[in-house]
Amino acid sequence: MKYVYLFIIYVAGLVVSSLGLALIIQSGLGVGPGDSIAVGLSMHFPITVGSVMIVAFVILLLVNAWLEKKRPQFESLIPIIIRGRTVDLFLYGWLENVNYEVWWAQWGIFTLGLIATAVGVAVYLRTPFPRIPLDHFMMIMNEKTNQSKSSVRIYSESGMALIGFLLGAPVGFGTLIVALLLGPFIQLSYQWARPIASIWVDSERLSKEKA
Repeated sequence: MKYVYLFIIYVAGLVVSSLGLALIIQSGLGVGPGDSIAVGLSMHFPITVGSVMIVAFVILLLVNAWLEKKRPQFESLIPIIIRGRTVDLFLYGWLENVNYEVWWAQWGIFTLGLIATAVGVAVYLRTPFPRIPLDHFMMIMNEKTNQSKSSVRIYSESGMALIGFLLGAPVGFGTLIVALLLGPFIQLSYQWARPIASIWVDSERLSKEKA
């Protein structure tokens, strides 16, 4: 039963992080670095942002397998599909006709999006279920370089922002803020979400003791 609760927490974390990404995009202050590539490509081809994410994540899934010298984690298709479909649901559904022209509203939505993204990512990373390839890539780089999660994320997202800019995505001051602050926010939220990990860690420990 604990794993049912954990899976609900897992999906909730993914959905909350997708909402955060959509809010950042809709704020008009600049898309997130990773999302800038998807937004840029969707501007040149008749494809949604979420669909681009799904394709990009599948490619990154294969890259991760090559880096770790392991089989591709095809179970990661679960969070990939959830992320892509929910981002589209928010962008082209609930938030499609919402415009924030007043500066304080833009910054308010942007800040809310940044916090939601960080908390959502941290929460779902604390569960034992498959990760989105981008987040798993960050974890691989964290282990291989011995750099903190925030540092790895800053370097990676800065590079992605440059690619997004070259594709014509609306890269702005908000993009820089996301690149600099999302990593530390996730790191902070990851520590805050530690009790979630104890649910399944304690469960496995009890199972081993009974065995």
